[in-house]
Amino acid sequence: MATTLHPNTVSKLYYLDNRIKSFYEKNGYSSIPFDGRKVQEMIQASQKELAELFLKIWGKSMGAHLLDKFYDNRGNVLDFYMSLDGQNRQLLSQKDW
Repeated sequence: MATTLHPNTVSKLYYLDNRIKSFYEKNGYSSIPFDGRKVQEMIQASQKELAELFLKIWGKSMGAHLLDKFYDNRGNVLDFYMSLDGQNRQLLSQKDW
């Protein structure tokens, strides 16, 4: 069974990934570390910016829930996207954030 993607999906995922990387760079990380503990530190250092972005895209309650899901996926944008239901995938792809 193939998943049909909204035409904007790839560009939105690329944009989301770049926005998140810019948060990491702002907080002193020039690249994604291989050490899982360092990845957690990097995500924690960017928690404020990540929360603001997720709340902007999905709203207060769903944004907080999906931010937790993002943390569960260790900051991997593609894994995070694949864990979303259809409605939240659509919000990410179609909403102008």
